Amino acid sequence: MEPLDKNTEEDQLTLFMEWLLANRTQVALIIIIALGFGMIVYVKKVNAVMAEETAAEDLLAATTGDFQVASVNPDQSLSERLNSVAQNHKGTKTSGIAGFLAASALYDERKYEEAAKAFEAFHGTEAGRGPLAAAGQFGWAAALDASGDTEGATERYQKVVDEHGKTAEATQARVALAKLILAQAEPDKAAAKDLLLAASQESQSGRIPGFWGSEAERLLAPLNVATPEPSEAPQEEAPESSEE
Repeated sequence: MEPLDKNTEEDQLTLFMEWLLANRTQVALIIIIALGFGMIVYVKKVNAVMAEETAAEDLLAATTGDFQVASVNPDQSLSERLNSVAQNHKGTKTSGIAGFLAASALYDERKYEEAAKAFEAFHGTEAGRGPLAAAGQFGWAAALDASGDTEGATERYQKVVDEHGKTAEATQARVALAKLILAQAEPDKAAAKDLLLAASQESQSGRIPGFWGSEAERLLAPLNVATPEPSEAPQEEAPESSEE
């Protein structure tokens, strides 16, 4: 007789069933936990999407007069409506955008000290470290500047230049910083010139045309500094024709 193979499929199935019966409580718990975890993840995803949709609706209602929701009071000022969206929907991406827009609205409403605090708060959020980081920093500096806090504005403008040097906001910050320098009793004209020349060159290169480039050139004129000519690409010489 051939020896009995103890590793047949039937034997393995029997062993598994015996193990399952002996450990059915643990198995049931594992299944319940797995299902519960999957449900939690699913619910969180659904809730996150719904939260963003609700926040987006409120933001739309806060910024336009054609769309209204019960959670946004149309009688409030724009900055108040936007701030309510930011506060009511913390944890959403929309909340960060609303916070930035609320700070900008406060600046437009000439509430410069409040705007500076709002931009500072935005800077400390996750959204404040994202694509709007440079704009938020510049808004903070501009609000401090408008409120009369020259020292704070100077520090913030320099932060924009140091941390976001290749952005349009950095060009704006260079011009604004040069203005503050030139307004001092004993201005450092060399430092102002460097800032304005850099801003003018960036403007001519097409990074930020318009007001800030023109302002840089206007401020350079009394400093007896010629504005740099835009660099032109070298022209290729035509190949010489060979004579037969």
